[in-house]
Amino acid sequence: MKSRNYIVHLAGVIAMIFWGMSFVWSTQVYQNLNPTATIFLRLFIATIFFTAILFAFHLNEKVKKEHLGLFALAAMFEPFLYFIFEGYGLKNTSPVIGSGIIALIPLVTPVAARIFLKEHLTAMNIVGVIVMLLNKDLEFIASPKGILLLFGAVLVAVGYSIALIKLTKLYKPLTITWVQNIIGMLYFAPMVVIMERFEPSNFANIGGYIVPLICLGVFCSAVAYSLWAFTFSRLGASRANVYSNLIPVFTAIFSYFIIHEALTANKIIGILLVVFGLVLSQMKGKKQ
Repeated sequence: MKSRNYIVHLAGVIAMIFWGMSFVWSTQVYQNLNPTATIFLRLFIATIFFTAILFAFHLNEKVKKEHLGLFALAAMFEPFLYFIFEGYGLKNTSPVIGSGIIALIPLVTPVAARIFLKEHLTAMNIVGVIVMLLNKDLEFIASPKGILLLFGAVLVAVGYSIALIKLTKLYKPLTITWVQNIIGMLYFAPMVVIMERFEPSNFANIGGYIVPLICLGVFCSAVAYSLWAFTFSRLGASRANVYSNLIPVFTAIFSYFIIHEALTANKIIGILLVVFGLVLSQMKGKKQ
């Protein structure tokens, strides 16, 4: 039983590593593709990967018609609305700041789902995010538009968490992620056509972004979401959300070494405050 628990916790950590890295990979791809095109191709790659795995190893489950509405709702939250907010928000901020804001997801969720979750928001989390957004002269270093879009992604993720609670009781993690990606891809198809008119992508330079794009599809949209659904189903929403604390930490490390984003004192202090506040909220939740 203990070894099984280690697997669950390891799955949560690996998912956060991939999602922490996703902010860096996305930033690299956005230099050539707009966010909607990036996400559509990311989901397309994930769908091909999943279809091959599920049918090759006979892991596919039959989805009941009465549950399609719940899948459609979950996919509307994530990947559709969430990736729109995150994608365009990240395009107007930096990977570290983006991941720091996204790390607030497990704290905002209980506001809308107190029946399911027992976590509490602490003032330290809010202070931590604000510190990351300011420079040494106390001026905002990130676009207000980008910040608002990222907070929109946080709110959308709340709805997804609630839908995921119900789905994990009905289907296996692989099935949930596979169906979710297919429906999400259908949502994004018309958006790609519309956005290409306003913000054309540079598909010709595919050699410059194909590797991070494939990584986004395989590791972030396929593997990470499956591992997260598995962790979510075993630990429950409250305990599983603890792992979101690690996203800004991994993003900061990867951003520094891969795209050479400076780790300023404000960002380091802000990240530490966010992480400490998140851990503190979890400790309070367990005492109650």
